Amino acid sequence: MENREIHQLISILLQYPEQDMIDTQFAEINSIANDEIKLKLKTFIDYLKGQSLAKLTEDYVNTFDFNEKANLYLTYSKLKDEKERGNILVKLKEIYRDEGYEIEKEELPDYYPLFLEFISVADEETIKSLIPQFKGPINDIYTELKSINSPYVNLIEASLLTFAETLEQ
Repeated sequence: MENREIHQLISILLQYPEQDMIDTQFAEINSIANDEIKLKLKTFIDYLKGQSLAKLTEDYVNTFDFNEKANLYLTYSKLKDEKERGNILVKLKEIYRDEGYEIEKEELPDYYPLFLEFISVADEETIKSLIPQFKGPINDIYTELKSINSPYVNLIEASLLTFAETLEQ
């Protein structure tokens, strides 16, 4: 499994939980070469499979919707609703469009699962320019999730590990 596929998988796993997510087998994880990334994803999937949908949705809402420090909108934690954030969102949407990526969901372009989905299809140059721009907010989410002992920290850490590999290439 390549990093692009891992980004796509993490994008799915970071979204609001639904029954079909719980029912998915995720066998492709076994083909991940990096054992640390594989372990992070398996740990999260074990959590996913071990909870009821009601518990998963409750945890998700408490983790991401009611905890401003773990908000999945990468520009929100620093800029809230300031004008500068709007400018960044417009530029990010233009980057997506220039790469031929259409946002199908009614979601802001800085939504981390959407960002990961884009990274999974973007060209290498674009990926290598975007990751450093958003690494700070992603690290902030990671730090918060780690401090509250959230199982979602495994997904953020796995994404950071794939980013490090991508930037080294």
